[in-house]
Amino acid sequence: MAKNNIEYLKIQVGRIILLNRLQARLSQFELGLKIDLSANQVGRIERAESNPTLETLVKICNYFDIDINNLFVKLNKIEEQHIIDQIKSFKK
Repeated sequence: MAKNNIEYLKIQVGRIILLNRLQARLSQFELGLKIDLSANQVGRIERAESNPTLETLVKICNYFDIDINNLFVKLNKIEEQHIIDQIKSFKK
């Protein structure tokens, strides 16, 4: 996989996790406590600044009841924009 694709995938995974966290009305700290991560680690994943381990992704998916495959299916532009719009609506 090209480096560009990996960066895009990290961004997509981060956005999906961020959206789920916001929908659950959890802070990064609260999510971290529930899945044994620091708030800083959660934030770095959401901002695509780090590569989460498979173990971490499984913990997050289990907590939010997300099929892990959904993190890795490339979203089209409409789906991507929908997630961005939903995230923005929580931040108002």
